[in-house]
Amino acid sequence: MIKTVGLIGAGSVGSGLISQMYAADCENVYVLAKGERAERFRQKGISVNNDVIYPNVYSDKDQNIDLDVLIVASKTYSLEQTAEDFADLINQDTIIIPIQNGIMATEKLRRRFPENRVLYGIVVRTDAHRMGRRVYFNTLGEMQIGYADNREMKPEVQQVYDRLRALGVNVTVCEDMRRAQWLKWMLNIGGSQVAAETHVECGFFGQVEEIRRIMELCMEEVVEIAKAEGVNVTQQDCDEIIDFLIDYPPDKKMSMLQDLEAGRPIEIDEYAGTVIQLGKKHGIPTPANEMLNLTINARRKVDAMRKHVTWN
Repeated sequence: MIKTVGLIGAGSVGSGLISQMYAADCENVYVLAKGERAERFRQKGISVNNDVIYPNVYSDKDQNIDLDVLIVASKTYSLEQTAEDFADLINQDTIIIPIQNGIMATEKLRRRFPENRVLYGIVVRTDAHRMGRRVYFNTLGEMQIGYADNREMKPEVQQVYDRLRALGVNVTVCEDMRRAQWLKWMLNIGGSQVAAETHVECGFFGQVEEIRRIMELCMEEVVEIAKAEGVNVTQQDCDEIIDFLIDYPPDKKMSMLQDLEAGRPIEIDEYAGTVIQLGKKHGIPTPANEMLNLTINARRKVDAMRKHVTWN
Protein backbone atom coordinates (compact mmCIF):
# COMPACT_ATOMS: atom_id res chain seq x y z
CA MET A 1 0.00 0.00 0.00
CA ILE A 2 1.29 3.44 -0.91
CA LYS A 3 1.41 5.81 2.04
CA THR A 4 4.43 8.14 2.12
CA VAL A 5 4.87 10.69 -0.66
CA GLY A 6 7.85 12.97 -1.14
CA LEU A 7 8.48 15.87 -3.49
CA ILE A 8 11.75 17.45 -4.55
CA GLY A 9 11.76 20.78 -6.34
CA ALA A 10 9.58 23.19 -4.40
CA GLY A 11 9.24 25.79 -7.13
CA SER A 12 5.90 27.17 -8.25
CA VAL A 13 4.16 23.90 -9.14
CA GLY A 14 6.02 21.86 -6.53
CA SER A 15 5.14 24.24 -3.71
CA GLY A 16 1.51 24.26 -4.77
CA LEU A 17 1.40 20.46 -4.73
CA ILE A 18 3.08 20.30 -1.34
CA SER A 19 0.53 22.73 0.08
CA GLN A 20 -2.35 20.56 -1.13
CA MET A 21 -0.88 17.22 -0.05
CA TYR A 22 0.36 18.48 3.32
CA ALA A 23 -3.09 19.84 4.11
CA ALA A 24 -4.56 16.40 3.44
CA ASP A 25 -1.99 14.36 5.39
CA CYS A 26 0.66 16.28 7.29
CA GLU A 27 2.29 13.14 8.69
CA ASN A 28 3.09 11.31 5.46
CA VAL A 29 4.07 14.07 3.02
CA TYR A 30 7.69 15.26 2.79
CA VAL A 31 9.76 17.88 1.01
CA LEU A 32 13.19 16.54 0.08
CA ALA A 33 16.00 19.06 0.38
CA LYS A 34 19.57 19.28 1.64
CA GLY A 35 21.91 21.90 3.01
CA GLU A 36 20.86 25.53 3.11
CA ARG A 37 17.59 24.85 1.32
CA ALA A 38 16.54 22.27 3.91
CA GLU A 39 17.28 24.71 6.72
CA ARG A 40 15.36 27.47 4.98
CA PHE A 41 12.29 25.23 4.67
CA ARG A 42 12.56 24.31 8.36
CA GLN A 43 13.05 27.88 9.53
CA LYS A 44 10.94 29.90 7.10
CA GLY A 45 8.55 27.35 5.62
CA ILE A 46 7.01 27.61 2.16
CA SER A 47 4.75 30.52 1.21
CA VAL A 48 1.78 29.57 -0.98
CA ASN A 49 -1.06 32.02 -1.65
CA ASN A 50 0.13 34.08 1.34
CA ASP A 51 -0.10 31.13 3.73
CA VAL A 52 3.12 29.75 5.17
CA ILE A 53 3.36 26.00 5.75
CA TYR A 54 6.12 24.09 7.50
CA PRO A 55 6.17 20.68 5.83
CA ASN A 56 8.23 17.73 6.97
CA VAL A 57 11.73 18.03 5.52
CA TYR A 58 13.57 14.87 4.56
CA SER A 59 17.27 15.60 4.16
CA ASP A 60 19.24 12.76 5.74
CA LYS A 61 18.99 9.02 5.22
CA ASP A 62 19.41 8.57 8.99
CA GLN A 63 15.86 9.87 9.35
CA ASN A 64 14.88 6.38 8.12
CA ILE A 65 11.88 7.49 6.09
CA ASP A 66 10.57 4.84 3.73
CA LEU A 67 9.30 6.76 0.71
CA ASP A 68 6.70 5.01 -1.42
CA VAL A 69 6.49 7.73 -4.08
CA LEU A 70 8.81 10.56 -5.06
CA ILE A 71 7.58 13.39 -7.28
CA VAL A 72 10.43 15.19 -9.06
CA ALA A 73 9.35 18.78 -9.74
CA SER A 74 12.72 20.49 -10.20
CA LYS A 75 13.67 22.27 -13.42
CA THR A 76 15.07 20.17 -16.25
CA TYR A 77 18.48 21.84 -16.17
CA SER A 78 19.02 20.69 -12.57
CA LEU A 79 17.89 17.08 -13.02
CA GLU A 80 21.37 15.59 -12.65
CA GLN A 81 22.01 17.43 -9.38
CA THR A 82 18.48 16.68 -8.17
CA ALA A 83 18.99 12.97 -8.77
CA GLU A 84 22.26 13.10 -6.85
CA ASP A 85 20.49 14.85 -3.96
CA PHE A 86 17.77 12.22 -3.55
CA ALA A 87 19.75 9.11 -4.49
CA ASP A 88 20.42 8.13 -0.86
CA LEU A 89 16.92 9.10 0.32
CA ILE A 90 14.97 6.52 -1.68
CA ASN A 91 14.97 2.74 -1.85
CA GLN A 92 14.47 0.29 -4.71
CA ASP A 93 10.71 0.21 -4.16
CA THR A 94 10.23 3.98 -4.38
CA ILE A 95 8.16 4.88 -7.43
CA ILE A 96 9.63 7.97 -9.12
CA ILE A 97 7.43 10.41 -11.06
CA PRO A 98 9.17 13.30 -12.82
CA ILE A 99 6.70 16.07 -13.71
CA GLN A 100 9.27 18.26 -15.39
CA ASN A 101 8.87 19.99 -18.71
CA GLY A 102 10.34 18.29 -21.74
CA ILE A 103 10.51 14.66 -22.81
CA MET A 104 13.81 13.33 -21.46
CA ALA A 105 13.43 13.10 -17.67
CA THR A 106 11.85 9.65 -17.40
CA GLU A 107 14.49 8.00 -19.59
CA LYS A 108 17.32 9.78 -17.79
CA LEU A 109 16.01 8.71 -14.37
CA ARG A 110 15.49 5.13 -15.55
CA ARG A 111 19.14 5.00 -16.57
CA ARG A 112 20.19 6.51 -13.23
CA PHE A 113 17.90 4.27 -11.13
CA PRO A 114 17.44 1.06 -13.17
CA GLU A 115 15.91 -0.90 -10.29
CA ASN A 116 13.17 1.65 -9.61
CA ARG A 117 9.86 2.05 -11.40
CA VAL A 118 9.91 5.46 -13.08
CA LEU A 119 6.65 6.76 -14.56
CA TYR A 120 5.96 9.55 -17.01
CA GLY A 121 4.37 12.68 -15.59
CA ILE A 122 3.35 16.19 -16.57
CA VAL A 123 1.29 19.03 -15.14
CA VAL A 124 -0.98 20.92 -17.52
CA ARG A 125 -3.23 23.99 -17.31
CA THR A 126 -1.65 25.44 -14.18
CA ASP A 127 -1.24 29.14 -13.50
CA ALA A 128 1.19 28.67 -10.59
CA HIS A 129 3.94 31.29 -10.55
CA ARG A 130 6.62 32.68 -8.29
CA MET A 131 7.21 36.18 -7.03
CA GLY A 132 10.52 35.99 -5.23
CA ARG A 133 10.14 33.06 -2.85
CA ARG A 134 6.38 33.30 -2.70
CA VAL A 135 4.15 31.10 -4.84
CA TYR A 136 0.67 31.96 -6.06
CA PHE A 137 -1.92 30.05 -8.03
CA ASN A 138 -5.62 30.03 -8.80
CA THR A 139 -5.49 26.55 -10.29
CA LEU A 140 -2.78 23.91 -10.12
CA GLY A 141 -4.23 22.31 -13.22
CA GLU A 142 -4.00 18.58 -13.72
CA MET A 143 -1.23 16.08 -13.11
CA GLN A 144 -1.10 13.33 -15.74
CA ILE A 145 0.84 10.16 -14.94
CA GLY A 146 1.44 6.62 -16.12
CA TYR A 147 3.63 4.38 -18.19
CA ALA A 148 3.87 4.97 -21.93
CA ASP A 149 0.86 2.70 -22.57
CA ASN A 150 -1.86 2.59 -19.90
CA ARG A 151 -4.65 0.85 -21.79
CA GLU A 152 -4.19 -1.89 -19.21
CA MET A 153 -3.33 -0.04 -16.01
CA LYS A 154 -0.54 -1.54 -13.94
CA PRO A 155 -1.34 -2.05 -10.23
CA GLU A 156 1.32 0.44 -9.11
CA VAL A 157 -0.11 3.13 -11.38
CA GLN A 158 -3.57 2.58 -9.92
CA GLN A 159 -2.15 2.75 -6.40
CA VAL A 160 -0.29 5.99 -7.08
CA TYR A 161 -3.41 7.46 -8.66
CA ASP A 162 -5.55 6.50 -5.67
CA ARG A 163 -3.04 7.92 -3.17
CA LEU A 164 -2.59 11.22 -4.98
CA ARG A 165 -6.35 11.63 -5.31
CA ALA A 166 -6.68 11.03 -1.57
CA LEU A 167 -4.09 13.78 -1.04
CA GLY A 168 -6.19 16.27 -2.99
CA VAL A 169 -4.21 16.18 -6.24
CA ASN A 170 -6.18 16.51 -9.48
CA VAL A 171 -4.56 13.54 -11.21
CA THR A 172 -5.45 11.44 -14.23
CA VAL A 173 -3.87 8.46 -15.96
CA CYS A 174 -3.47 9.03 -19.70
CA GLU A 175 -3.82 6.11 -22.07
CA ASP A 176 -0.80 7.32 -24.08
CA MET A 177 1.56 9.23 -21.80
CA ARG A 178 4.29 9.73 -24.39
CA ARG A 179 1.82 11.51 -26.62
CA ALA A 180 0.61 13.64 -23.69
CA GLN A 181 4.20 14.52 -22.78
CA TRP A 182 5.14 15.40 -26.36
CA LEU A 183 2.06 17.60 -26.76
CA LYS A 184 3.04 19.66 -23.73
CA TRP A 185 6.64 19.79 -24.98
CA MET A 186 5.44 21.04 -28.35
CA LEU A 187 3.27 23.67 -26.68
CA ASN A 188 6.30 25.01 -24.81
CA ILE A 189 8.47 24.90 -27.91
CA GLY A 190 5.92 26.98 -29.78
CA GLY A 191 4.64 29.10 -26.90
CA SER A 192 7.32 29.54 -24.23
CA GLN A 193 10.28 29.89 -26.58
CA VAL A 194 8.59 32.29 -28.97
CA ALA A 195 7.23 34.41 -26.11
CA ALA A 196 10.74 34.57 -24.65
CA GLU A 197 12.24 35.56 -27.99
CA THR A 198 9.65 38.20 -28.84
CA HIS A 199 9.05 39.34 -25.22
CA VAL A 200 5.27 39.29 -25.55
CA GLU A 201 2.28 38.32 -23.45
CA CYS A 202 -0.02 35.63 -24.84
CA GLY A 203 -2.48 38.20 -26.16
CA PHE A 204 -0.08 38.96 -29.02
CA PHE A 205 0.00 35.34 -30.27
CA GLY A 206 -3.11 35.82 -32.36
CA GLN A 207 -2.58 39.51 -33.11
CA VAL A 208 0.82 39.44 -34.82
CA GLU A 209 1.01 37.26 -37.92
CA GLU A 210 4.79 36.90 -37.72
CA ILE A 211 4.63 35.55 -34.16
CA ARG A 212 2.11 32.90 -35.15
CA ARG A 213 4.29 31.89 -38.10
CA ILE A 214 7.37 31.45 -35.89
CA MET A 215 5.29 29.26 -33.57
CA GLU A 216 4.17 27.14 -36.54
CA LEU A 217 7.70 26.69 -37.86
CA CYS A 218 9.05 25.58 -34.48
CA MET A 219 6.21 23.15 -33.82
CA GLU A 220 6.19 21.67 -37.33
CA GLU A 221 9.75 20.51 -36.72
CA VAL A 222 8.49 18.64 -33.64
CA VAL A 223 5.78 16.94 -35.73
CA GLU A 224 8.42 15.59 -38.13
CA ILE A 225 10.64 14.39 -35.30
CA ALA A 226 7.66 12.73 -33.59
CA LYS A 227 7.03 10.68 -36.74
CA ALA A 228 10.64 9.48 -36.69
CA GLU A 229 10.41 8.66 -32.97
CA GLY A 230 7.13 6.75 -33.35
CA VAL A 231 5.10 9.20 -31.25
CA ASN A 232 1.51 9.96 -32.24
CA VAL A 233 1.75 13.72 -32.77
CA THR A 234 0.27 15.25 -35.92
CA GLN A 235 -0.06 18.51 -37.82
CA GLN A 236 -3.62 18.73 -36.52
CA ASP A 237 -2.21 18.69 -32.97
CA CYS A 238 0.09 21.54 -33.94
CA ASP A 239 -2.81 23.61 -35.29
CA GLU A 240 -4.96 22.90 -32.23
CA ILE A 241 -2.17 23.86 -29.82
CA ILE A 242 -1.67 27.18 -31.59
CA ASP A 243 -5.39 27.90 -31.33
CA PHE A 244 -5.23 26.91 -27.66
CA LEU A 245 -2.32 29.30 -27.05
CA ILE A 246 -4.13 32.13 -28.82
CA ASP A 247 -7.04 31.63 -26.42
CA TYR A 248 -4.80 31.99 -23.33
CA PRO A 249 -5.59 34.97 -21.09
CA PRO A 250 -4.10 37.90 -23.02
CA ASP A 251 -2.04 39.20 -20.09
CA LYS A 252 -0.51 35.79 -19.26
CA LYS A 253 3.25 35.43 -19.62
CA MET A 254 4.70 32.07 -20.56
CA SER A 255 7.03 30.49 -18.01
CA MET A 256 10.25 30.97 -19.95
CA LEU A 257 9.57 34.68 -20.34
CA GLN A 258 8.87 34.93 -16.61
CA ASP A 259 12.18 33.22 -15.86
CA LEU A 260 14.09 35.46 -18.28
CA GLU A 261 12.63 38.60 -16.77
CA ALA A 262 13.43 37.39 -13.26
CA GLY A 263 17.02 36.54 -14.20
CA ARG A 264 16.49 32.84 -13.53
CA PRO A 265 17.95 30.01 -15.65
CA ILE A 266 15.74 28.84 -18.51
CA GLU A 267 14.97 25.44 -20.03
CA ILE A 268 16.14 26.22 -23.57
CA ASP A 269 18.26 23.04 -23.69
CA GLU A 270 15.19 20.91 -23.04
CA TYR A 271 13.19 22.68 -25.74
CA ALA A 272 15.16 23.86 -28.78
CA GLY A 273 18.24 21.95 -27.66
CA THR A 274 16.41 18.62 -27.65
CA VAL A 275 14.70 19.36 -30.98
CA ILE A 276 18.12 20.01 -32.52
CA GLN A 277 19.57 16.86 -30.96
CA LEU A 278 16.75 14.62 -32.20
CA GLY A 279 16.78 16.32 -35.59
CA LYS A 280 20.44 15.39 -36.03
CA LYS A 281 19.68 11.86 -34.89
CA HIS A 282 17.09 11.39 -37.64
CA GLY A 283 18.55 13.67 -40.31
CA ILE A 284 15.66 16.14 -39.99
CA PRO A 285 16.45 19.86 -40.50
CA THR A 286 15.50 22.07 -37.54
CA PRO A 287 16.36 25.65 -38.68
CA ALA A 288 13.60 27.38 -36.70
CA ASN A 289 14.62 25.88 -33.37
CA GLU A 290 18.30 26.33 -34.18
CA MET A 291 17.72 30.04 -34.72
CA LEU A 292 15.71 30.43 -31.50
CA ASN A 293 18.37 28.50 -29.60
CA LEU A 294 21.01 30.95 -30.86
CA THR A 295 19.03 34.14 -30.37
CA ILE A 296 17.66 33.35 -26.91
CA ASN A 297 21.06 32.21 -25.63
CA ALA A 298 22.67 35.27 -27.21
CA ARG A 299 20.17 37.53 -25.44
CA ARG A 300 20.94 35.88 -22.08
CA LYS A 301 24.68 36.30 -22.54
CA VAL A 302 24.37 39.92 -23.61
CA ASP A 303 22.16 40.71 -20.61
CA ALA A 304 24.77 39.16 -18.30
CA MET A 305 27.65 40.99 -20.01
CA ARG A 306 25.93 44.37 -19.83
CA LYS A 307 26.31 44.28 -16.05
CA HIS A 308 30.09 44.32 -16.38
CA VAL A 309 30.99 45.81 -19.78
CA THR A 310 31.59 49.50 -20.39
CA TRP A 311 32.43 50.94 -23.80
CA ASN A 312 35.22 53.47 -24.31
